[in-house]
Amino acid sequence: MSANGLGAEGRGRREERVALWDLPAETASAATARALTCAALREWRVPDQGDVDDIVLMVDELVTNAILHGSGRVRLRLRLLPDEARLTAEVGDDNPVAPAPPGRGPGVLDWAEDGRGLLLVGALASAFGSRPEGHGKTVWFSRALRSVNGHDPAPPASTAPPASTTPTAAGSTAASTTGPQTLTP
Repeated sequence: MSANGLGAEGRGRREERVALWDLPAETASAATARALTCAALREWRVPDQGDVDDIVLMVDELVTNAILHGSGRVRLRLRLLPDEARLTAEVGDDNPVAPAPPGRGPGVLDWAEDGRGLLLVGALASAFGSRPEGHGKTVWFSRALRSVNGHDPAPPASTAPPASTTPTAAGSTAASTTGPQTLTP
């Protein structure tokens, strides 16, 4: 299955790297999102397998939630700031209802699979949240990475993107393709 990409990989200011995909709202898209995320992180040389595994898991959880609880196509965006060793992932859909904040988790061992997605994201991300986006919403997380291309992470000035803005690559444009494409500033 191929993702109908809205472009894929590019560089903007400060060597920012951006990947964008537009995925159908079907269960197979979660596996596609995992594979695309792995490929982007490998191409961007994120060296720590723990970071890669955690990011892939969080992307999977957010894409699965968008498929199950959202509407319309699922938009996946990854943004890496190597200078800060920070990755932000955003998953959007056309349902404007924001997800409920995760609770504290079960007090006793609970093997149920429902309701753990945002709990996992909250445990693994440096920060996460949601915001209205057009006629839908975007759920995002950011993660401070252990290192990228030999750069150790700098202490973050702020862990959350501003509520009124979407983290974007200044001057980036997206083209409709089925695979990675370099975006120019």
